[in-house]
Amino acid sequence: MRSSFETTTRHVVLWLPVFLGVIEYILRVGFRQPGKEEFFPISLVASGISLNVAVTAFPGEIGADCRRRFEQAIFIANLGIFASLGGVILWIYLLVAAFNEEVKGILPLHPLLESLVYYLCSVFLTVRRAKVAKC
Repeated sequence: MRSSFETTTRHVVLWLPVFLGVIEYILRVGFRQPGKEEFFPISLVASGISLNVAVTAFPGEIGADCRRRFEQAIFIANLGIFASLGGVILWIYLLVAAFNEEVKGILPLHPLLESLVYYLCSVFLTVRRAKVAKC
């Protein structure tokens, strides 16, 4: 039961950017906001932040004979904390830049590329944490 719940949760989290992107797109069209083509990067970063926050939780299954894996879990949790903080900064920038052209000119970013890289790194940390937790 527990493993099927974890698998279902993992699938739901991986589809989270699509869900958030659709909602954001509908809101942008509904409120006639600029940047209708830039709705998906913000959703990717928000989903990556949620993945990284989940990575910071320590697994409960690590036994006393798994010291190396426990140290890896601590390292991954620390990475998750810093990735979450970096993601919040990226998310704030993308959100403000989506509504203001002057802010967009401050940093020459490719929002979809940076957001996709951030999200894929978050997925990698999540998968790595799941492997470390299985001891």
